[in-house]
Amino acid sequence: MNPHQHTGRLLFPLAALMVIAADQVSKALAVAAWSGTWGPQARLGPFRAVLVHNAGVAFGLGNGRPALITMITLTGAVATLAAVCAGLRAHGRGLACGMALIAGGSVGNGADRVVRPPGPLRGAVVDWITVAGRGPVFNLADVALVTGTLLTAAVLLYSAARRPRVSLRTCVPRSAPAPAPDPDPDPDPSPASDPGPPAPGCSPAPRSRPRTPSAAPAPLRRSPPGRPARW
Repeated sequence: MNPHQHTGRLLFPLAALMVIAADQVSKALAVAAWSGTWGPQARLGPFRAVLVHNAGVAFGLGNGRPALITMITLTGAVATLAAVCAGLRAHGRGLACGMALIAGGSVGNGADRVVRPPGPLRGAVVDWITVAGRGPVFNLADVALVTGTLLTAAVLLYSAARRPRVSLRTCVPRSAPAPAPDPDPDPDPSPASDPGPPAPGCSPAPRSRPRTPSAAPAPLRRSPPGRPARW
C-alpha cells in the first residue's frame, strides 16, 4: 500500500477547515469592531485594517451587475467542488495543501455571497485588509486563494520536471549470433563443387572419389589339428 495514499483525505479537510474558520472569524471581528466607521482603523506593519463591503468581484469589478455576480458565484462553486475532489485524491502534501487553500478561500468568500445582504448569491464580501492604506482591499480568503494557486502551480511544475523523459528512439534488441555450422568430416561431392570444363590445352583435374569403407578381412578359419590354416 502506498504510504501517501491517505494524505489528501487527512490533510486536505483539516487545512480547508482551518482556512474557512480563520476567514469567517476575522470577518466577524472586523464587522463587530469597525462597522459604521470610515478609513483605516488599525495598523500592523505595512498592513492597514479598512472595512469594506464588496458587492462586486475582485478589485470591486462587477458592482451593480447582479446577474454577473450570480454567474461568477456559481462558477466559483463548481471550481470549489473540483478543488475538493482533487484535494481528497492528492497523494502529496504540497498538492493537498494547495487544493485546501483554494477550496477554503472559495468557501469563505462564497459564504458571504450566500448569507450577507443584499440577497442570496449576490451578497457583499467583507474585505478588511490593505497594504500601506492604498491599493485593493482583500481578506484572508483572498490570500488563501492566491497562495493555493501559486503552491499548486509550483507543485505541478516540479512534478513535471522530475518526470523521466521517454526517448523517441526505438530500441532494437540485439539478436544472439547464429551458431557456426559444424564442419562435415566427410563431405559428399555435389554438383556445385564441379570445377567445370578444363581450359584449352589443359588436362582435366582428377576428381577425388569419395572414400568407401574397405571390406573387413575375412575371419580366420580354424583347421583341425595337424592341418595348416587356410587364409
